[in-house]
Amino acid sequence: MACFLLFQKKKTRSLRIFDGDEMSEDKAGKLINSAKPLLIKAIDYEKVGKINDALPKYMEGISLLIESMSLMNNDDPRKEKLRPQLDSYLSRAEELKTECKIEVKFLEQRKIRADEVGHGYDKIFLKCCDEKLKNVRVEDAYIIAHHQILNFVRFCELIVQSSKNLRVISLKTGEDARSNVHAFNDLRASLEQHKVTLHVEYSGTIHDRQITFDNGWVVKIGRGLDYFKPPPKGKQYVLGACDMNLRPCHETTIDIFKSKK
Repeated sequence: MACFLLFQKKKTRSLRIFDGDEMSEDKAGKLINSAKPLLIKAIDYEKVGKINDALPKYMEGISLLIESMSLMNNDDPRKEKLRPQLDSYLSRAEELKTECKIEVKFLEQRKIRADEVGHGYDKIFLKCCDEKLKNVRVEDAYIIAHHQILNFVRFCELIVQSSKNLRVISLKTGEDARSNVHAFNDLRASLEQHKVTLHVEYSGTIHDRQITFDNGWVVKIGRGLDYFKPPPKGKQYVLGACDMNLRPCHETTIDIFKSKK
């Protein structure tokens, strides 16, 4: 029987993740098993003091547990076992909101299901753009393939048009993206025409995908900017080819924060 402990700086208590073997592989069981690594990751972040990273992992894990319980019959024995654990996670998430180095004023979690449409960048990032925004930092290991570079260009187009005082866009991406230096130079020259400077940094260890706006917004996307599916093979002239709100998406989760100033 496995039991994982939660480490806390201010007080010590144990928080069970799950006891027993893997949950059954019906839909509810799959959701529970998907929640496990998220909650373990949240605990790992807490152990090293990354409270701001722990909170979205808790929120995503909690969301999966709530969804799994909604699929269970009232007499399902898993429900009784999960309910007190879920209450513990909810309580801890509330505690983290007060402990965060960034005090959370607004928190939205958007769960995108496979093949859903209506999730263009404007629906995600437009709320983050205003006259206070001057610097944006994008951390995404996979701005490498042609379509991934185009996604980054689309993101830049949106925030440049929506943030009149924007001055700097910083990109931290994987080492393999060094082969795209000419593409980044083209984009840099184009942005300079709008008085925006592009900085590109390469890393061999980057894993997390996060976009930080210096006006207080933080967006974390499980798949980074690359959450759109390609158009059907051999079909170029279809809805969604240009307007990404009509483009089917991969399944992913987006956490959106706004810190208090």
